[in-house]
Formats: sequence, C-alpha cells, structure tokens
Amino acid sequence: MHVCDIVFPQNLPPLTYSVPPELLQSVKPGVMALAPLRGKVKKGLVLRHYTPGSGTFKGRLNEIVDIVMPVYSPEMTGLIDWSADYYMANHGTVLKGTPFRDLLKAPKRPRQRPPSADDGACAPLSGEAPGSGEILAAAQKGGYRAFLYHAPDEEHETGFVTRLLQGMQSALVLAPEVNDAELLYSLLRRLPGGDRVCIFHGEMKGTERYDSIEGICSGRYGIVVGTRPAVFAPLFSPSVIVVTKEHDLSYKQEESPRYHGRDVAVMRGFIEKVPVVLSSVSPSVESCYNAFNNKYVLLRQEGSGPRPSVTLIQLRKAKTVAPFLSSRLLKSLRSAIDGSDKPVAAMAVIQRRGYSMLKCDDCEELETCPGCQTPLVVHRGEGLVCHLCGWKRDTPVSCSRCGGFNLSPFGSGTERIEEELRKHLGIDTLRFDSDIPDASRGKGGRQEEEGPSPGSTARRIVVGTLKARRITRKSLDVIAFLNPDLMLNLPEVRAPERLVQEIYSLRGLLSEKGRLLLQTEIPWHPVYRYLRKWDYMGFVKSELRVRKENAMPPYTRLLTLFIYSRDGSVTAEMLGTMLRDALGDMDTMGPAGTIPRIKGYPCCFQLTLRDRNRQALKECARSVMKVVVDAGMTLRIDVDPVLF
Repeated sequence: MHVCDIVFPQNLPPLTYSVPPELLQSVKPGVMALAPLRGKVKKGLVLRHYTPGSGTFKGRLNEIVDIVMPVYSPEMTGLIDWSADYYMANHGTVLKGTPFRDLLKAPKRPRQRPPSADDGACAPLSGEAPGSGEILAAAQKGGYRAFLYHAPDEEHETGFVTRLLQGMQSALVLAPEVNDAELLYSLLRRLPGGDRVCIFHGEMKGTERYDSIEGICSGRYGIVVGTRPAVFAPLFSPSVIVVTKEHDLSYKQEESPRYHGRDVAVMRGFIEKVPVVLSSVSPSVESCYNAFNNKYVLLRQEGSGPRPSVTLIQLRKAKTVAPFLSSRLLKSLRSAIDGSDKPVAAMAVIQRRGYSMLKCDDCEELETCPGCQTPLVVHRGEGLVCHLCGWKRDTPVSCSRCGGFNLSPFGSGTERIEEELRKHLGIDTLRFDSDIPDASRGKGGRQEEEGPSPGSTARRIVVGTLKARRITRKSLDVIAFLNPDLMLNLPEVRAPERLVQEIYSLRGLLSEKGRLLLQTEIPWHPVYRYLRKWDYMGFVKSELRVRKENAMPPYTRLLTLFIYSRDGSVTAEMLGTMLRDALGDMDTMGPAGTIPRIKGYPCCFQLTLRDRNRQALKECARSVMKVVVDAGMTLRIDVDPVLF
C-alpha cells in the first residue's frame, strides 16, 4: 500500500490518504491533489509520499481522487514543514497563509496586474552593485550563502536591487509594504525582459493574484516581487532571494502562524541552496550580529554628498509656546519656509494621533479607558478614543473621578500641532496620519500624495506621524521630530533600535542641505550621540553590548505565550501558580495581564520564556500548552517575538 500526507488550507494537521495504483506515478511532494474531506472533495497539497510499515494503519484509509497540477517543489514542501515546526503551528494554518489558496478556484478572466505609474520612482543607478559579482558567482554555483547589504540610502538600495536582477531569469524579491513592492515592480518591469516580472500582495484583486501564481507555476513569470506571503511563492529554483528593508517589522506576521518573512526567506535559501541577499539602510541588530559573526557576508557602500545636519533642542532649557513646540523650533520652521520657494519645505513629526489627552485640573488625573486603563485621546468629531482597544465615548464636561468641571487638554497630537502651527506660523498645514481617510488610493494600494497643485504658490507645512507619510524624497529642507523621547522610553528592549531606524527613514526625505531637528529632554542619551554623527554601525555595536549584558536577543532566544481565559476572575498570580510545575527552572518574564485580542475572552496574560536553547523553549511551551488547554483556556504562541 502506498500512502501520502495531504495538507489542506484549513486549521488542520496533515491527513493521510491511500494512493490508488493509477495515480502512483503522479503523486509527488508539492502537487495539488483532490481528496475527500468532511463529505466533500477538496484541493490540498501533497506533503509527503511513502510506503508505511505493515500494521501501521488500522481500518481503511480514504483514497485521493485525482492529481490537479504541480505547485511546489519538494524543497518548498520542506519549507512548509519547517515553518510549521519552528513556529509551532499546524501545517494547514501555514498553507492557508501562502499563495497556494489563490490557485484553488480559477477565475473566468485572469488579468495581469498593470504597473503603477510613479513619476517619483527612483531610477536604477549606474555602475556595478557592490558585491554583485560575489552574489552572482554564488547564484551560478548553486550554493547557499547569505549577504547583508548596508546601503547609504534608499535610492542606493533600490538601485542595488535593480542592477543585481538585470539579466536574471529567476528571482524572488520581498518588500515590507505594498507601496515598496509596487515601486520595485514598476522599476523591474521597465528593464529588458520585464514581461517575466510579476507581483503578489494582499491588496491585489483575486483575478490578478491568480494570474501571478498560475503564471509562476506555468513558467510565464520568473521574477516575483511581493510582500511577506510571497516568500512562499511557487517559484522553482530561484537564482537569488532578495529581502529589501530587511529590518522592517512588517515582515513579522501578527496572526498564526506568526512567522517572520525575512527569517523564512533565509531558510528557503538554505533549503533550496540559493544565495539570499538582505538589504537595508538601517539593518536589524540581529542581522548585523550575524554579519559580525561571519554568518552573513557584509557588503557596504559609502554614500556620496553631504549628510543632513542634526540639531538637538533641549526642551528643559527651551521656551515652549505649546506642548512639544519650542520657540527655537518654530523659528527654524519659519526660516525654512520663508527661505524656500517650494510649496512644502518642512515637516513636523509627532508620534501621537488626535488632539490631546484630557486632564482634570482639580484632581490632576487623566481620563482613561475603563477596559485597559490607558489614557484616552481627544479626536475632533469623535470624542475620546482609546488607541489600544478602540473604545470610544463622547468628550465629557466633568471629570469621571472627582466630578470637577475644570478639564483641559494635556499634551499634543497631530491635530493640536496642526492647529498650533497654523496659529504661530500663519500658514496652511497638511496633515498625514492614519486618521485621514485614503480618499485618493490608487491601484495596488498606493496612496497618492495630497498637496498643492502644479504651479501653486501656496506654502504649507506637513504634520504627521512616522508611519503615515507620503512625501517626495529629498524634497524637504527641515524635518522636526517633536517627541522622539516617546519612542525611546517605551518599555521595549528594541525601542532604541526602532527610533534610530525611523530617523534614518526620515533622512531620505531631506534635501542635501537639509536639517533634522530633534527635541529631547534627555540629550545625553547615547542614541543621540550616534545620530548626530550618522554612525549606524557604532550604534549597533553599542546596542549589542547592552543586549549581551541583559541576556536579550540575539544572545538568547525568546518565546511569548498569550493565554486567554473566559473567566474574568483569573489573576496573574493564580496563573503563575498553575504553571509553576510546567515552567520548572525556565527563565520567565510574567505572566502579566495584557489587552485581550480575542472576543469573548475578558482576560489575557502574556508570558515570555527565555533560554539559549531553542528546543528547551519549545518543550517548555508544550508543557504549558497542556496545562492551559486542560484548564479550558486558549493559548497563542509567538516564536521570536519582535517586541520584547
């Protein structure tokens, strides 16, 4: 008897089926097969095919019905197998998040995704990409090797990727966001042989995604550009795998399976024996650590031209006209606007949406969310909003604690900064944050930039958050980051790294003679010393020393468990007592209460396990899982969390 294990794109483990004699020659790992499931014939993926020992199965196995088409290579089924094991998820959940599901039902009229028109796209740079000869040699030899390209700016990074792929017949290119993927797709389509380039991301139409995946399987497309799920694209034997902006946290999936696209890409290169290139203007501390320890080959290119100047404004010594707005900063913004003929010459960045928080002058307390106890934020037209759980209420006229009527705004968000800049500078403002509806969203999710019409003499200043901006590169003379301390003081080990990476992304918006203003109450912090010199690798080495002293990644491994309970009376102390035997001597952080993310579960607790041995972490997590499930609770697992 011959059998095969089939994975369906559902929350199920692999199921075993017998193979009829007429299909023996067709059944191979990676083919799409038809098989009965719960009374219906469903499409699934053959994970493995084997001959079991006698007496292995009792009773009669269902037979597969037919073979549809080959989708994945045996190496790719190995990658799916590895992902399920590494991230402690079942195979069906992993398969559900891959492009495989876009092949399940063929549309009547598949259509190719047209390239987006992007007049501001970076043109490929001339000359040879640094280290490209070494990468191409590795691709021709067919062996695995990992490279880390530290680019001087995003233009060089984009040019490096486009030059590297010129003349290649097969490649997989990942980008963290849809906009980044669309830009690369537009550039690569312009190159010779651009008709072999396709794109894949979640904001495409189903007919477009089907065309991309079917075209990859049939061989019409050889170069795939896409976001995180594209790491599982059914591309047979790519010559190279490229992960752009490899530091970006968007590569980490928030739902199960919580895989990291960059790490899966590296493992895919290892399994398929192809070179992997990670690129970034501000590489992650983990990737730099691997480069310093010779696991990756470090490639660097020095940028040409002057670097923007960095000025620190000490808030404790500066005169302020409004929260987070010093008179010195306003003077710099006014000078930039008056001395420029650009419609938009300056940008003010503040990491808080809304208008402000609400404080009672009588009892000195802030209005907080009744569910998660975080300060509520005033939003014009919406009242008070909780930015964690989304709870809303009308703006009150009296304090919810003492009943006093002396409520006043406390702090500033984008809405208040917009108002204050209009008042003090006397010019119009343009606000970019996630509260602004995407009124002009083009194909593929590219949000078109709002601004003065061509030839307009109106001058504006942009106000926005870090994550919601679409500004032309190298167009601004001044960027003022009003509250970088907010990010730096977050209770996360990665907080300094994230701040530095965000500021490096801002640098790309500044003109050659541009200036970056950082308002801070802690100018002595080492982060600001490295930023003033634009010494990224110096910062990374300093950060690695701190991580090593505190036994944090990459020197240890982390695994975070989220435990949900329907019983609202469960406390962290009760849970800790319940898990004491399962945890044993494992180094733990928590359990501690956190915001529930699943409806119907009023309680959620976060427990982080820490150990140098990855296998020890997994065994401990399985012990905890048994206790939690037996107690009627729900468990969610995050291997290698990005926030810790």
